[in-house]
Parts: sequence; structure tokens; C-alpha cells
Amino acid sequence: MECNNSVSETTRMASGVAARELLPFKTLTELYNTLDSRLAELSESAYIAESVDYVYRGSDIVAEKVPLERVDRAEQPRTLVCHDMKGGYLEDRFLQGSTSYDSYVFYYWSIIDTFVYFSHHFVTIPPYGWITAAHHHGVKVLGTVITEGRNDTWDTILASQEDARKFADTLVLIAKSYQFEGWLLNIENKIKQEDIDNLIYFIKYLTENIHNEIEDSEIIWYDSVTNKGELNWQNELNDNNKEFFLYCDGIFLNYTWTESRLNNSRLFAKELGRDIKDIYVGLDVWGRGCPGGGGFNSAYALDLIRKQGLSVAIFAPGWTHEYFGPSTFLILEDLFWAQLFPYSYVHVPIFEDDTFKTSFCRGAGICYYYNGEEYFEPYVINGEITPTKKAFYNLRMQQLQLAIPVPHLQFTQSTQRILTENGENEKQSNNDNDKRDSTKKKEIRIERIYENKKNIIRVCDNVVKFEDKLSVIDVNSFEFCNQFSYNGGGCLKLITKNPRLYHRLFLVHIDLKQDIQATVVYTEPEITAWSYKFNKNPILVLGNNGNLKSIVPYDSVRINAKWKKCIYLTNLRTVDEIGVFFLTECDCYLGEIILGKRSHRFDNYDPEYVASLISDFHVQ
Repeated sequence: MECNNSVSETTRMASGVAARELLPFKTLTELYNTLDSRLAELSESAYIAESVDYVYRGSDIVAEKVPLERVDRAEQPRTLVCHDMKGGYLEDRFLQGSTSYDSYVFYYWSIIDTFVYFSHHFVTIPPYGWITAAHHHGVKVLGTVITEGRNDTWDTILASQEDARKFADTLVLIAKSYQFEGWLLNIENKIKQEDIDNLIYFIKYLTENIHNEIEDSEIIWYDSVTNKGELNWQNELNDNNKEFFLYCDGIFLNYTWTESRLNNSRLFAKELGRDIKDIYVGLDVWGRGCPGGGGFNSAYALDLIRKQGLSVAIFAPGWTHEYFGPSTFLILEDLFWAQLFPYSYVHVPIFEDDTFKTSFCRGAGICYYYNGEEYFEPYVINGEITPTKKAFYNLRMQQLQLAIPVPHLQFTQSTQRILTENGENEKQSNNDNDKRDSTKKKEIRIERIYENKKNIIRVCDNVVKFEDKLSVIDVNSFEFCNQFSYNGGGCLKLITKNPRLYHRLFLVHIDLKQDIQATVVYTEPEITAWSYKFNKNPILVLGNNGNLKSIVPYDSVRINAKWKKCIYLTNLRTVDEIGVFFLTECDCYLGEIILGKRSHRFDNYDPEYVASLISDFHVQ
């Protein structure tokens, strides 16, 4: 894929000042000659947030189990996401962001362990926005070192052990300076047989030294070059690539594997005395030979991977944006990850003596809002200063994202039909491998049809159509709203069809050592006339050691014409789950949730009255 570095004029207009960019190093010479000047321009990045040592199974969350079982994080296979979006370094390369509000964002951080920023340039440094967003959610970030085709770069690097150490030390310095955790090594050109020993030495030296300099760092080797120096993807762990695997933290297998090769890899890792979870099996969302064909059928491959207990490397999930475009991205992104979620594990952020706060902003928006008010920026139009809505794209502004998938998006069935060139239905098929009649000369297209509890989704090439099912399902769900916000560029729309159930939103570990006070900013729900007798305020649900507590607001105040704020006083000091529910069917928008220490304003509260606002919540 080609790297597209075109920039819109609106992006360049930031106060008339040239936009600062973070760009890759394209050659070894450029790296050595300009590294010092690049490092001198660094700005501060975010340190990685801490997570607890247990996770929750995605399958249990999808099944809406209460309480959820905690499982040892170290014993579960891991999930790596390898970002590949039109070659990388698009709007995300601008240090202060841009106005391209509909560019690609990622927000399923709770189920991935490592994020790799990928491009086809020699040394790919992850842009700050990705580092900040990932670290805020406790996710490691890796850059990429890649060479492709006829390339003599490694001839120079591997000329001697001294040269190998020089390059390795430079990679460690870059990662430490930019504050990310390591590298994916992707060599897709032949290596001289006489240089293989120095290549193994380089991997070993780099891995050991980055571990010494950066906590929890990782070096991942991509399955491409063999120990004979040949470019020959193995699609498994075997004798041809074991040396590289043994001296780094993991191997990223190529995508055209089979079930038997996965089994071989698992058994071989055990023979080598290595953890099988250090094998990251490639899953290409674009298909390209990957079992299941990728796309919305990516869960097929992930199911096979997890059955072997192996980790996964999901390549190019930005397919939902790149292939279909930005207009349907939010819907398709949720649909895509909903299929993978049952095979995932949710890690839990820690808030010890620290406030939990989120406005759900994903780091982009058609307008920036602050405390419920639109933020305008003056522009000169036809010689006059005109206030204009300020669209933005800046992943450093992304707030803590939900730990829960949109409910009920899992496919209940899928079929396909073959269309002729004029769009007529030629044949109905449940088998992707069915072949057209060889006597037909018409050009054919395949329409794939997916169903879940709410929708029918028709996909033909890069055109997607949605149909609501006629039957009304009695389930609760939510969706992201990007039309307005309280703080940032969006909010969360909660759709309550069954008031007996609650909306599970966050899985956390909050320990404040004193009573917790919470606030929820929301829009007053529109409800039917017959239900006006019900309280319209959201009722907070907090989990505490597996027990759910429902908490009625202590106070409610209006912020402006759109937003209200409820204040909740509790006698809880630890929380492991956050949710809300309503007493009637309604749609409600959440703008912000905060859990922090009790304000001095309530020092003289009546403990008995506060206790009366708290009760056990029983799931129906």
C-alpha cells in the first residue's frame, strides 16, 4: 500500500503556523545523520497506565454474566494489533492534531495488549497520539523496523557486531526517548548467509538491552527470513526460524497458516521450553490467504488460533475505515470487533487514590465542546472575522473508552448470494467456496448477508446496507453519538428497552481509601406520557467484589439547556464495575462520568440518608 502524505489546506491553517509533524526515518543514513536533531524536538508523552493482574473473558461479558469471573492475565493468550492504514503517517502525524475529524480512530483498547504502528518506511516511530491513547488504556506500543525488496541496508548493519550494536543502541534510544515499548522486526529481503550469525547476535543484543532500559518492553520477530537467509515465509514456528524466536520476546507468524501448522508451532514451542503465548499468529483483516478470508469473517481464524491457546496478531483492522470509507466507519467498527470480542480478554485499569473520569471522547469531532458549550475559532472569510465550528482530530485528546462491546451485534447467521453483473440474484449459497457455472460468461459479484438480533447487513464489495428487523427486541444497547458532546467530540447514547436490565459500561479497579462520590452528566431522557411517574434520572450501578449496588442521586442540578448533572454519595471505597440503568424505556445521552473522593462540601452528610439511597441491584 502506498503512503499518502497529502494534507488538506484546512489542516495547514492552524493559526498560520506550519504544522509540526512526526515522520519516519526512511534510510539508515538519514537515521544516523538526523537522529540528534529529531530527539531535541521531542515533546512529553504519556506513561503507560497500570493494570491489575487479572482479566475478564470476553465470552462472559458478551453473555452478560453477573458476576464476572476473574482469570489470571499471565495465563491467557495475548492480542496484538498491527496498525496499517494507507501506509501510515496520515492525519495522525501532526503533533497538535488536524481538522480531519473523520480520520481513523481506534477505541477497543480494553481487549488488546500491544499496539504496533506499521508503515513501509525503514524505521517507523509511532505518532504521539497513538502512544498517548494506548498508554492511557494500559496498552504497550511498538514501532516497526522494515526492509523490503532489493535492499542492502542489512549488509551495513550486519557488517560487524559493532555495527549491529550501533543500530540496536539507536533503536533502544528512540524507543526510550519517544516513550514506547519496543519494535516489530520485519525483514522482507534476503540476508547473506555469512551475516546470519550477526543477525541473531543483533536480535539477542537488542532484546537484552531494551529490557534493561524499558520496563515491560518487547521485541517481536516477523516470520519472513529463514536462518539460511532466504525470504521464505514459514507460516509456523519451525527449525527454519527458531533461532530468531529464541532470542526475542515473540514471533509474528505469517497469515497463510493451517490448523496443522498451528498445532506444530504449539508443540515445537513447548519442545524449545518457550511459552506458547509468545507465538502471535497473523490474522490479516484484508484476507490475503488467511483462513476464513478476513473481513467480517475474521472470527473464524481467531477461533482456530484460540483453540490452540496461541496469541494473535491482528493486521490492518483499519479495513473498516479504509475499505468502506468514513461515513459508515463507526457502525462497521463496532460490528467488526463484536465478532472478535468473545475470543478476547478484557484487562482492567487501576485507579488507586486517583479519580476515574471520562467524557467518552474518541479524539475527534465535528466540533469541540467544553462543559457543554461549543468551542468556536475565528476565521477570516471575505475579509470579515467569522466564528466557525472547530472540527478536530487529535488522538492525544482521547478519553478512557468503554470496556464493553455494543450489545447484541454478534452474528446469528450469515449467508451469501451470487449476483450477475446487472445485480440479479443468480444463486443462493451458504458456502464461500461455491463456484459459478463455468458456462456463464456474465461478470458476477458476491453479496454477503449477516444477521444479528437487531439488523440485517448486506455487503457487496465496499458497499454496505443496513436493514432493521421488523420484530422489536427487548434488549438494551448503546451507540456513540458524534453530533454533540459535553467535553470533547462525542457522547454515549444509551437505549433502554428493558428497564429491568442495566447498562454495563466499565470494568475497573478503583480503590480510593475513603467513601466514593460520583457524578454523571446527562441529557434528560425523552419518555412517553404514561411513564412520567418514573424518576428520569440515571441510577448508578457500581460493582463491589462481585456485588452490584444501585445508587439513587443525592442531588441533581442543571448545567445548561441540554445537560444536567447528578451527584451520587456512596459508602463504597472500592469499585470494580460501573454501569447505569433507568426506571423506564428511554433514550439518554451520557456526557461524563466521574468517580472520585468525597467532596468537602458533603462533610456533614447524614450517613443514614446516604445509606437509604443505596440498595442491592439484582439482575433479572
